Amino acid sequence: MTTDFRALCAELVNAFDIPSSFQYKALALTRARAALATPPPEPPTVMEILELSGEIEDAGLGQIDLVRAALKRWAQR
Repeated sequence: MTTDFRALCAELVNAFDIPSSFQYKALALTRARAALATPPPEPPTVMEILELSGEIEDAGLGQIDLVRAALKRWAQR
């Protein structure tokens, strides 16, 4: 499962920027701590990149399409 750090930051800002309960603030902090304790995602392997490159080539698409497909596939990994 990937973490949406942008949404998590917004949640933390809201928890401490607007009047909210201590319980809501504690929950937001607990979620942030859990997300930060998660190891960073692994980059794609060479084989995964070659496989995607082959798919793009088979479809007759270009380098820009390859980059877009790679970002879509692995950006949130």
